[in-house]
Amino acid sequence: MNSSSFASRTHRYQLANGITLLVLENHSNPTISLSGYLRAGEFFNPPDKDSLAGVTSSMLNKGTARRSKLEIAEELESAGARIGFSSNNFTTSIGGQSLSRDLPLVISTLAEQLREPAFPTEELDKMKQRFIASIKEDQDDTRSRAYERMSQLIFPLGNPFYRLPAETILSQLEKITADDVREFYQLHYGTEGMLLVLVGDVAPDETRVLIEKHLGDWYGAPKKAIDLPETPLQTEAKRELVPMKDKPNCDVIIGHASRLRRSNPDYLAATMANNALGQSTLSSRLGLKVRDEMGLTYGISSGFRSGIGDGPFTIGVTVAPQNIDPAIDTTLEIVNDFIANGITEQELKDEQSSVIGSFKIGLATNAGMAGQIVSAELFELGVDYLDNFPSLIAALTKSEIDEAIRKYIHPEVATTVIAGTME
Repeated sequence: MNSSSFASRTHRYQLANGITLLVLENHSNPTISLSGYLRAGEFFNPPDKDSLAGVTSSMLNKGTARRSKLEIAEELESAGARIGFSSNNFTTSIGGQSLSRDLPLVISTLAEQLREPAFPTEELDKMKQRFIASIKEDQDDTRSRAYERMSQLIFPLGNPFYRLPAETILSQLEKITADDVREFYQLHYGTEGMLLVLVGDVAPDETRVLIEKHLGDWYGAPKKAIDLPETPLQTEAKRELVPMKDKPNCDVIIGHASRLRRSNPDYLAATMANNALGQSTLSSRLGLKVRDEMGLTYGISSGFRSGIGDGPFTIGVTVAPQNIDPAIDTTLEIVNDFIANGITEQELKDEQSSVIGSFKIGLATNAGMAGQIVSAELFELGVDYLDNFPSLIAALTKSEIDEAIRKYIHPEVATTVIAGTME
């Protein structure tokens, strides 16, 4: 094995309580980056408490059984260190960074926050108000409203990609209590299936001893399975309007169930196809035609929201009301041509160069390396995926990408939602 490869340089430890610890030494500067996750995301929300996972993760740094949030924050800030938590569809992410000399402080504080969260009621009330303000702000945003409605038309209720109506979320959020948060924590926070990745100016074996000291005797909740059936492709096209007052521009979302997951063998081919079609407003087919040539929008993009689950494939475009139909018609013409004729050899070459270059730049920092290792582990790809990724991208052929285009992009049955002021 290449001694300079990520796989050979990354030390893996499996702790007795289920924590997987990966440590990568990088002594170029005296800092460390911490990244990781627990399986405690929105997928595990109870049916009547849609925001509970998000609220719980946000409450982890609001005080512990031993210290207030201010006491913890002051100690971290005095060292220039930080620790953060956030939830997404399937996991709760852990992040942190500090000078390498302060790693013991970061690990001991992280352990305290994970093991002894206090979930004080007064902090919960403030957190709920912040969530409520954010949801109300989204309700005044045409892009957010269009996406919300699109998700409701494509995914079944209970699917993690289905967005409940704002009034339902607000009603559920108001009712969340500190007891609800504690129950979610007790059911879903534990070390079985937990991943921690440390990259930077560290000694691997010493780091393992440090993690063992502070987290080694914690177990918490057992790992929960994620079992999500694939959402079938829609059988017919739909179009719906979401009227909103006094909006100078409208947002259009064209979407359908993608059936694409990170575990699919043609995932890279599908994402490369999307890169050429609409990943960038500035350089993709959609951007060059709808934005630059026709001047119908300042912004248009497409993408798959895929990972552990199969999210939607969407195209989003912001337009003046009078340009809605021309923008939709032109967009669909471009997509249909893309399906019929596939990616060009030049587009493929350009995207391969761009993706490989961006990937290498992203690995230039401790945080970038930690994030990529976490992603590789989450999707069971292995650390050597970081070594192999450039060659996997370089090996993709036009025929593989064209096949993925026709498999995963289906404008003929897409749902189109337009949000804004249309009179």
